[in-house]
Amino acid sequence: EKEKEKEKEKEKQEDDATGTTGEKPLTLSPYDLFAQKLPTCVSRDLIDTAAVDFCYIANKSSRKRLVKTLLNVPRTSLPLLPFYARLSATLTPYFKEIGPLLVQSLEEEFTALLEKKDPIQIESKVKNIRFLAELTKFKICPASTIFSCLKACLDDFSHHNVEVATNLLEVCGRFLYRSPETKIRLGNMLDIMMRLKNAKSLSPRLDMMVENAYYMCKPPERSAKRQAKSRNPLHSFVRHLLFEQLKEETSEKVLKSIRKLPWDQCEAYVLKCLLKLGSHAKFNQLHLLSNLLAGLVRYRDAVCIQVVDSVLEQIRVDMEKNDFRDTQRRVLTVRFLGELYNYRLIDSGLIFDTLYQFISFGHENRFYWSTVFNPSASPFPASDLKNCPVDGPDDCTRIRLICILLDTCGMYFDRGQAKTRLDRFLIYFQRYIMSKSAIPTECQFMILDTFESLRPRLKMFHSLEETNVAIAALEKEDQLKMQQAAPVSTSAATVMEEEGEGEGEG
Repeated sequence: EKEKEKEKEKEKQEDDATGTTGEKPLTLSPYDLFAQKLPTCVSRDLIDTAAVDFCYIANKSSRKRLVKTLLNVPRTSLPLLPFYARLSATLTPYFKEIGPLLVQSLEEEFTALLEKKDPIQIESKVKNIRFLAELTKFKICPASTIFSCLKACLDDFSHHNVEVATNLLEVCGRFLYRSPETKIRLGNMLDIMMRLKNAKSLSPRLDMMVENAYYMCKPPERSAKRQAKSRNPLHSFVRHLLFEQLKEETSEKVLKSIRKLPWDQCEAYVLKCLLKLGSHAKFNQLHLLSNLLAGLVRYRDAVCIQVVDSVLEQIRVDMEKNDFRDTQRRVLTVRFLGELYNYRLIDSGLIFDTLYQFISFGHENRFYWSTVFNPSASPFPASDLKNCPVDGPDDCTRIRLICILLDTCGMYFDRGQAKTRLDRFLIYFQRYIMSKSAIPTECQFMILDTFESLRPRLKMFHSLEETNVAIAALEKEDQLKMQQAAPVSTSAATVMEEEGEGEGEG
């Protein structure tokens, strides 16, 4: 009795020191302040800081109150359970009674809830089993306890017991299955659970929950990963420079590193990587590749010429195939061609050749020139519209490609001969647009944006007849110029022949 009285006196003294008496204080005690902050500790750093703070107010009474606080977590606050389990795992090595007392209370609560079979208390059951499962992962709750809980659910595998078992497996099933000492036992219980699922007619929701829990613990075996292609160090370094290091801030550094490569050993591979990057790079990063080629052309002009040839060849091949699955790559290729012009790697002649190729490839010459002397004629005969496999009447892919190319480099065609050639092409482009049977709305907006950015004051044609009249006028003007230039060239050739005969006679 004297010892009990001494213990009570000590507890009173500790309560007075920490303010954890049973009486309602006028001001909050240190533990009450700690308990108020505990639900806000939703990260590892915060909960670790809370564990340190608790050590300054820890006594026998506060430790018991901490266990009660952890047990009284709201049943809807499931995200707090991992952090509360971490707190108990951090404090248990120094305060031995916290972990066992918490596990014992949760186990008793689990038994009571399981015996009641109250359908309303499903949230409390889920909170209870998930807390036990979290403590299992921190090795506070013994594996035997969690297996006994799982066995109790499997013995009556129906309704709420199915949800309790699946929640247990979702939280700590993978941990138990990966632990060598519990792998076999859990594997056997998982097999039992799947047999029970097949034997009983569960609802589709419970059936899916069981399967998800099973495969979360025991994922299906995957085929072996494909081995990475083995490359020599030099090729790996080239890929590292072009595919990983080529950025705005490192473009000059990458150029210097590319120039320092042993080109006699890796020239073909560098070209291969450049072409692959041109067709697989991001849309807004193609200018970096063009910038790299512009810096490299002074030293390795053959590589740059091969890149340009490959780009032009790819555009031609894509027009011959006209596969809608290659649309994204075709857009990148055309954009890359425009960026090459912006960095002065090609001249405007190649750009205009590509533009005219877009509106003429796949059709006979009469397709476009048949209306020169007959403005009222249709620019596309009906038979050609139906029989053209690479550019049908409802295919607007080429219109999009033309708009992308003009949006990329068309702003530089604002003076001199390039301006005249662009104005001329836009007339032919309008006739090509009018030849289509139907143009999607987004493509119409793209066309309007292109014309607005290049020639905001350009008068748009509203009918096919107006377009044909304008083209006929252009063609007649060109014929007059050719006729005027022909006599001059003929007389010059005659003079040169007479001079040659005179020299022969001499």
